[in-house]
Amino acid sequence: MEIPYEVTPRRDTGLYNAKLGVWLFLASEVMLFGGLFSAYVFLRVGVQDGVDNPWPWGLNVHKDYVWLGFINTLVLIFSSVGVVFAWVALKERNWRKFQIWMYTVVACAAVFMCIKGVEYNSKLNKHHGIKLIDNSVMEGKIKDKTDQIRFDATEVSFSLQGGIPIFLESIDGDFPTLKLQGGEGEEEVTIESESDFKKWFFDARRQVARDLVDERKRYRGEIADGVESPTPVSVSTSATLVSAEPFKVRGNPRKIVAHTDDAINFRDGTKVTGKLTGDDVIFEIHEVDLQLVLPQNQRDALVWEVIDDEQAKKDFFAEQHRVYEEIKEYYDKKGEIIPEKMLRGHMLNLHYVHLGHGEGHHEDGEHKGDKENGEGHEGDDEVHSSESKPSAKEADLHFSKDHVAITVPRDKIKFMGNHGPRYGNYYALYFTMTALHGLHVVGGALVLLYFVVFGKRIYLKNPEHLANRVEVGGLFWHFVDLIWIFLFPLMYLL
Repeated sequence: MEIPYEVTPRRDTGLYNAKLGVWLFLASEVMLFGGLFSAYVFLRVGVQDGVDNPWPWGLNVHKDYVWLGFINTLVLIFSSVGVVFAWVALKERNWRKFQIWMYTVVACAAVFMCIKGVEYNSKLNKHHGIKLIDNSVMEGKIKDKTDQIRFDATEVSFSLQGGIPIFLESIDGDFPTLKLQGGEGEEEVTIESESDFKKWFFDARRQVARDLVDERKRYRGEIADGVESPTPVSVSTSATLVSAEPFKVRGNPRKIVAHTDDAINFRDGTKVTGKLTGDDVIFEIHEVDLQLVLPQNQRDALVWEVIDDEQAKKDFFAEQHRVYEEIKEYYDKKGEIIPEKMLRGHMLNLHYVHLGHGEGHHEDGEHKGDKENGEGHEGDDEVHSSESKPSAKEADLHFSKDHVAITVPRDKIKFMGNHGPRYGNYYALYFTMTALHGLHVVGGALVLLYFVVFGKRIYLKNPEHLANRVEVGGLFWHFVDLIWIFLFPLMYLL
């Protein structure tokens, strides 16, 4: 039986089945993205200045990557034009031209996703933030994965009733040789690789489960036999592995309950014993954000103690004063008072900082002048670095191009992480909406690619049928393009 209106439109509506179906589908998509856009608006409007985490400015978040978002906008617009030309080529019965345009559209989708990959990599791997316990914030980059707790371990204790112990994924370097000291009459077990450990672990876990079943049966049997004091169930459900040589462990702070100088306790109950080798965070600082610090407390903020550079502090507040004078002049001309939101906003309280001021830092606390580096400052003899405090001399300072890496004590950190979804509501919405949009780009590109790779059979049988399907796919593609046109200014510019 032939399905009616599969190719030809209905006389009353002017639509064929596929077009009606895609419009209904797009209506559900509008509701999906409409909910996300509404969440963005309500979360942004609901921010209380000085209380909630400040809503970041898109240009400040993406910095040099705004132009990549603009290129992606042009790429998608061009791809939408390409879909139209591909559809026109089918209407003209020009299969070769249709192939060229459709492959171009798919190539545009691939370029779009590659650019998004570059942006995601930048935020997840190259940009981090540290919020100190007084809510002052440093933006920059955590060096050498020092956000993880470094430990030289010699002994590991864990449960044999759960999953694979977390410490296994925290081992840094080659897998150590671990030994399980057996009880009296038992053989000593030696584990030399991760695969050996997993095999032994699963076998031991199954044996513990069987022993527990047998012990419980025995206990219930003694009760049934009327024994006055039945022997309690006694099965060892834990194990301890010992290493002859210390092995390195890098623990993710989010998976650790507590740590001391000689032990780390993971969330799954695993305990690693040994020696703490590193707990401070090496941070390459780019910006200081004092939006959550009261203006009268900003000069005494904890961030200045951590940075320990008096000239950088002076430069920050000099820039803040300059911006304040510009804002004051603007509102004086309007005859208005500067709004509280402006006084607590990013324009006044978020600025780049430059430590060292062009001088090379060494671990012994000495400095090399700019003349030795061939980078003199004409007419700027008054600019100099303040003398380092003893604590700063002990810190390990490293240069990375124009930025200095400082040592941040972990006990002064309230939160740290990359610019991923956990970093704030803006980033959670950014990754949710752009990733969901990216899935639509990939899905739409696969459908269009199917038409050009496997559509020749439909084309030879009924060219109009394929043209209708490409038109429907093009409608979805235009919707994907339209969503990005809203996303780009909302996430990158505002």
